[in-house]
Amino acid sequence: MEILKNIIGIIHTLAASVSIIAGAYVLLKIKGDIKHKKWGKCYFYAMLLNNLSALLIFRSFGYWFFPHSLAVVALAFLIPGYFVLRIKNFRAGIFVHIFCFVISYYLLIGGAVNEAFLRIPSLQKHDVGSPVNGMTHFAAMLYFIILLIFYLVKYRKFKLNS
Repeated sequence: MEILKNIIGIIHTLAASVSIIAGAYVLLKIKGDIKHKKWGKCYFYAMLLNNLSALLIFRSFGYWFFPHSLAVVALAFLIPGYFVLRIKNFRAGIFVHIFCFVISYYLLIGGAVNEAFLRIPSLQKHDVGSPVNGMTHFAAMLYFIILLIFYLVKYRKFKLNS
C-alpha cells in the first residue's frame, strides 16, 4: 500500500510540475498559434492527471486534506474551458475559455503555494491560518484577477469561429 501511495504522489508531483510549466507558456506567450494549442493540450492533460491523482491522495496526513477537494473545482473549470473551443459559432467561447483557464491555473498555483508552506522548512511556521500564508494567497488571487480582467478586455472583440 505504501508503494501505491508513493507512486500516486510521484505522478501527482510530476503532473503538477508539467502543468505549471505548460500553463505558464500558455499564459505568457502568443495566443492562438500552433504552439499555444500544443502547450494548451499538454496543460489540459497534465492538469487532468494532476487533479485526478489529487483525489487519490487522502492519507498523507492521516485524514482527508481539504485543498485536495479543490481538485474537483479545478476539474469543473478545466474540462469546459478545453471543450468549449470545440463548439462552433459559440460567440462567448473565447471568454469561457479564458475564464476557465485562468481560474484553473490560479487553483494550480494556489496548490503550489500550499505545498511550499507545507514542505519548505522556513515556511512551515506560517501554517494555513497565519498572516504570511494568507497574504501570499491574497497576492496570488489579486494577480490572477488582474490577469483575468486583462485578457477578457484584450480579447473582447475576438470572434471565435465566426
